[in-house]
Amino acid sequence: MKIYLDNSVLNRPFDDQSIPKIRLETIALFYILELIEKKKVKLVNSSIIEYENSKNPFIERKLWIEKILLKDTIYQKITPEIKKLAKEIEKQRISPLDSLHLSSAIASKVDYFITCDYTLVKRYKNKLQVINPIDFIQIF
Repeated sequence: MKIYLDNSVLNRPFDDQSIPKIRLETIALFYILELIEKKKVKLVNSSIIEYENSKNPFIERKLWIEKILLKDTIYQKITPEIKKLAKEIEKQRISPLDSLHLSSAIASKVDYFITCDYTLVKRYKNKLQVINPIDFIQIF
């Protein structure tokens, strides 16, 4: 099984842990990272994840995410086909950056795109499974 973790999930441990849902999503992320370590799931990294992380103004977060991304088994570069698909995805009122994430995940043939972006979960309607980390661990 292949998964794509977007930056909203990867940054979750740095969010306000006094909010129960954020705390649960953080716990779910750590469980997913365990699955990656145990090679029960494969992590897909992409140039768009790395680009977005490079813009992270918080050095501690940035370095932590870089360390996680070293655990990738698949790396997806942005291609003309991915850019073309991203333009189509944008028509669903999804941001250009998120559209590039989704099209990279599709090109990598991931089974699940895991995000804490509820708008993205709600708006994206296609064959790719876009799911919250809590929901992912419940079906894993």
